[in-house]
Amino acid sequence: MFRSRIVSAHKMIFVAAFITLCSSCARDISSDIYSADHVGEASTTYSGTIIHVRTVTVNDSERLQDNSMGIIGGGLGGAYAGSHIGKGDGNTLAIIGGALAGATAGAFAEKALKTQQGVEYVVQLDNGQSMTVVQGPTPAFTTSQPVYVIVGQQGRSRVIAR
Repeated sequence: MFRSRIVSAHKMIFVAAFITLCSSCARDISSDIYSADHVGEASTTYSGTIIHVRTVTVNDSERLQDNSMGIIGGGLGGAYAGSHIGKGDGNTLAIIGGALAGATAGAFAEKALKTQQGVEYVVQLDNGQSMTVVQGPTPAFTTSQPVYVIVGQQGRSRVIAR
């Protein structure tokens, strides 16, 4: 009896760790991070001045059903937890209910892990055009600050100090 509880606890810890590891894959939106694909790539750089700054929330996926790892992991964990409740038809209902509740909780957990704060900068370019770039909160820029806007060949833009 005691050994089965230890095994059950280990399985639950494994499921929780699996969900956490698989769900924490939020994209790094800092202007200081370059992917290996962009190293050596020629980019276009524009001079300008920050004319507007606001804090925004960046979601990796807007729809809850896009959080498949959280849904799968949470559903498995919930079904496992439900399997320890009741007998017969009651056990079956507990497994199904646990799976549904776990899948929902897992989807919300993954969505929360993939949500981060960002900053939207509107830059008045020296050529008269305006450009808007959303990136991570550091480094922070203020209105009237002179900056460069770097636009990569794939369209990834970033604002850096001038």
